[in-house]
Amino acid sequence: MILNKKIYILLSGTGTFPAKVIRKIKGGKFSHTSLALTPQTDGFYSYARRRLHNFLVAGFVTENIHTHVFAQYPDAPCALYALTISDEGYEKIREMIDYCQVNYKKAKYNFIGLFALGFGIKVKCKYRYTCSQFVAVLLERSGDVKLPKDPYLMVPTDFMKIDGIELIYEGALKDCNFDADTLTQA
Repeated sequence: MILNKKIYILLSGTGTFPAKVIRKIKGGKFSHTSLALTPQTDGFYSYARRRLHNFLVAGFVTENIHTHVFAQYPDAPCALYALTISDEGYEKIREMIDYCQVNYKKAKYNFIGLFALGFGIKVKCKYRYTCSQFVAVLLERSGDVKLPKDPYLMVPTDFMKIDGIELIYEGALKDCNFDADTLTQA
């Protein structure tokens, strides 16, 4: 297996009420996990709120880290990581993202799983994920990544423990940008 495709994982922690609750449940300074297939700050995929002022309307989303909720918290902490996977793994991730885009209305946030996670209980629901569960399932389905724990028990800080993950940036969201000269897709 030749590993030559980069994907990007963003960990972040805004000051929203749900983010504060999630940090209390999961621990650590990060409360959200997103994944990008290309080095662009407007193409992260995750499970999160769909409406700016209503966190209960949540599911599969495409995020831009300089707009929507992120724009409300430009000084929020974040960490951007790169992970190298195979062409086959990359395509498996892309297929699942495409599936979520087509089935957007079914793709809901796993609120029950989020609270169960606080007790270390795995809750798997069809078409429902927390942000960390979604990214972890994507990585697991790639076949290239060994997760430190079950994908339905992953929290943002667990992604930092993945073998081969490379820290690209850590700091405020407002300063998180890809450098096209140093980050190239193989």
